[in-house]
Amino acid sequence: MTHFMTALSLILQTIAPTVTIDRITAISVDVVDVVQGEANSKNGLHIDSDTAIFMLAAAVSSESGLLESVETCKNNGDGGRSVGLGQVMTGPNWQGHTRSEICSNRKLQLQLAVRVLDKCWEKTPQPDATFRCYTSGNANFQSYAAKHELSLFTKIKKVVTDYTLSHTEENQIISLIN
Repeated sequence: MTHFMTALSLILQTIAPTVTIDRITAISVDVVDVVQGEANSKNGLHIDSDTAIFMLAAAVSSESGLLESVETCKNNGDGGRSVGLGQVMTGPNWQGHTRSEICSNRKLQLQLAVRVLDKCWEKTPQPDATFRCYTSGNANFQSYAAKHELSLFTKIKKVVTDYTLSHTEENQIISLIN
């Protein structure tokens, strides 16, 4: 596991302390894989990959608490209209997928969530507006959920960036010594 994913897993563990580290690590790996796959896809992403990773991690942490019961759709939001780790609302955001397909595939849930984030970013390329758009469909509507996701995004970005930089510097020093 890279320093980046280790740092992401560690910060997510502090956000969701009742979730096992194995589950958090698996979700972290999937978040990075999905974002990299989307960034390298035909359509690409409008958000840079690191920002997309931090935003997706913040969104799914806030929306689902990273709980397996939310991932498997045993617990749903918005009267059952929002499903999966990202609580993506039914309709065009499901991109033709069925509830069954989404509820049985974590990577698909993450893919749909990052595509909603990216669509919001394309309209309003600022983290605060993107989270307002993601949580309500309206970049101008402020909500507790949007504020919470923005706060998590800021924390995740800072911790992962600081952790990765410190390990990069450590590795550079080690390479100079050798």
